[in-house]
Amino acid sequence: MGGTVRTPDLSSVVVWVVALVALLFSTALLWQNLRLRADLERFSGGLSGPAEAVPGDRVPPFQAITLKGREKTVSYVGRSGYVLLFFSPKCRVCDEQFSLWERLSGKIRRECWEILAVSRDPREETQSWAQGRDLGFDIVALPERALWRAYRITAIPQTVVVSPSGIICWVRSGYLREDEEAYHELLSLVEQCHERCP
Repeated sequence: MGGTVRTPDLSSVVVWVVALVALLFSTALLWQNLRLRADLERFSGGLSGPAEAVPGDRVPPFQAITLKGREKTVSYVGRSGYVLLFFSPKCRVCDEQFSLWERLSGKIRRECWEILAVSRDPREETQSWAQGRDLGFDIVALPERALWRAYRITAIPQTVVVSPSGIICWVRSGYLREDEEAYHELLSLVEQCHERCP
């Protein structure tokens, strides 16, 4: 009267294990995509809109440690706006652009604007590159992709002028020359104080 106990064959066990692994992988991927979507919504103001930064975009504040070891908080509450210079020490064009940025830092109304260079490379590489340079502004190393996505940095060098309320007023990707109209637009913007973008 004993019943026979049927043991599952190996092929059906393998099918169930593969199905379970696929389900777990799909769930993890879905979770990661939902987190990425939330980051993009929070930092970029949504998934729609241009891939590159444009005047009128709102950008988030951030904190970093300068190469000199001081904590730097870029916050958009108060009276100061920011001129942010996104670069990489490995970028030859960026390196050539620093002399212009150095001259520009002397023309900015410092009571209204802060200038900050933001490296996409690790601190050690950026520190090595900066040795022997006496720049008139701070440099931070922030290789975190979330910040670069939030500011929609798609090329380097990229100069971004942000109002005290966190709205991009002016943006330029690529090399900037002093004889260009774009440079004169930038200069006229940062030689004056603005509570919001003109």
